[in-house]
Amino acid sequence: MALDVWAFAFTAFISILAITNPFSTIGIFLSLTKGQKNQEKSRVAFLTSIVAFVVLIIFAVSGFFIFQIYSITIESFRIAGGLILFIIGTRMLFTSETSGKGSLNVAQAYVVPLAIPMTSGPGAITTTVVLASQAVTLWHEFALWCAIFLACAINYFVLKHSDVIDRTLGKEGVGAMTKIMGLLVCALGVQFVITGVRAAFPILG
Repeated sequence: MALDVWAFAFTAFISILAITNPFSTIGIFLSLTKGQKNQEKSRVAFLTSIVAFVVLIIFAVSGFFIFQIYSITIESFRIAGGLILFIIGTRMLFTSETSGKGSLNVAQAYVVPLAIPMTSGPGAITTTVVLASQAVTLWHEFALWCAIFLACAINYFVLKHSDVIDRTLGKEGVGAMTKIMGLLVCALGVQFVITGVRAAFPILG
């Protein structure tokens, strides 16, 4: 059981980190916080990660009730979620640098667009709900919460040090990291579809 929980925790962490992909947010974060002091940038990065954490935790807890209310089977949600993740992953792979406008109010930018949808967008929400459906024990649920926390903590670290990361890696390096995350998201989407199809049609297993 302990090994199973650790395996689930690792899978959840990698999945959530890949889909939230803090490297894809660096460009718009720097654009929105241009001219701000380091203290203000750190504040925006912290609030962005907090809001994203709260959003994902809410869906991790309410995922089961969403299934109940709309009579959605876990298998159908896995298949639909897998297709969504695959599309998002291909966009991350084949789309150039994410663009953002700096005309938004920085005071609220940590909510929209930085936390929603850049960090906790449809893909991250879908991933969280599907993972929550696989949490069969309280330890699995706790592992999922820890995975969300760690992913959001890394998001905070990346955004806080976005200036340094951008200078060190450059546009090419940040783009490469985004494409690596995109490949992981594509693989995750395919796996969700395979798992959902096998569960829905046992004869294929």
